Amino acid sequence: MLQVSDKRMNIGIVVPYFTPYVRGNEYGLAQSLADLGHDVTIITSTARAPREKMVAETARGGRLDFDVNYLPALIDAGDNPIVKGIDKRIRNHDVLMLQEDYPFICHRAYAAARKHDIPTILSSERTYYPESIVKRYALSVLDATVNKKLRDGVDILTVHCTAAREFMIGELGVRREIRVIHVGVDTELFRPMESEGKYLTEGSFRMLTVARLHRYKGLLYLLEAMKRIREEVHDAHLYIIGKGSEEQNLRSLIEKLELSSVVTFLTRPIPNHEMPALYAECDLYVQPSIVEPYGIAVLEAMACGKPVVGTGVGGMLDTVEDGETGFLVESMDSRGLAERIIMLSDPGLRGEFGQAARKRMEDKFDWRCIADEYLEVIDAIG
Repeated sequence: MLQVSDKRMNIGIVVPYFTPYVRGNEYGLAQSLADLGHDVTIITSTARAPREKMVAETARGGRLDFDVNYLPALIDAGDNPIVKGIDKRIRNHDVLMLQEDYPFICHRAYAAARKHDIPTILSSERTYYPESIVKRYALSVLDATVNKKLRDGVDILTVHCTAAREFMIGELGVRREIRVIHVGVDTELFRPMESEGKYLTEGSFRMLTVARLHRYKGLLYLLEAMKRIREEVHDAHLYIIGKGSEEQNLRSLIEKLELSSVVTFLTRPIPNHEMPALYAECDLYVQPSIVEPYGIAVLEAMACGKPVVGTGVGGMLDTVEDGETGFLVESMDSRGLAERIIMLSDPGLRGEFGQAARKRMEDKFDWRCIADEYLEVIDAIG
């Protein structure tokens, strides 16, 4: 049995794409494990993720406290790269952490790990099937075959939230133990600070949402809510940061609802280390998603001491305490969004919820806490 307290481990984290600029779950996990004294390597492909393609090529890089092995991508089939050379890259690891059950790189890594008797942990954030019929069919075929083999075969199966566990059990028919280990946030980087007035310059009640401009993010319903919000809170202003295929449709709706003067798009990429300053300038964070795997921006905003109005989907069911750190409403509910946002136009209630949000992130969602949970399950592998 591995004893994490007895040795410095060589940990591999397998993920299809990785860029230091987009500091997702794999970045925080690698950094936190490295901070605890372990040797960490992210094993990934040279292909570029869809979200990475939307940021500037020059906006990547920086010094890392862990290694990254970029394996040549032979083909990127449906945003799922096939790589070569993974066998020799994993031989010296004490444990492999596989990010998701459907990437081909994770299937290859699992096969190589079994060959070399390396323990494996699989983590998943899936809470819904993709909207595309083609992708849905392809994924269903994988779920019935190689994905199932991976889920059944790994030493430890974890998910990022309770909604993902329910998806595994209800939709995928998983009948083994599933442990919930959440996504974390760097509470030293994301912390309350004074506003500098650099990004959000209009309105005295400022709402912020950070999201890909896609239909499933539910921004249409937030815009509809803004019509009522402005009737009650005359100095309210909504800021949307992100890019995506729905931008023009959203802009057209803004014009139709006569909201052009109270909604601002921030389309310039903002480096991760500047995001705390952005959150500092908002009064309230809003995440109106129809579906959501997790919602990392929600964690970041809460760590910065901001209350959240979100929908009761995905990771927000675990991260946002309704009536304590913010409010949760039904998805696609413009009226519910408006009502809760109007309630939080009260500075006193915002301050109370914001303090509770910060404490919740420090106590339960700091990356150090999450890393310790993963080390516990590694220690339990026999």
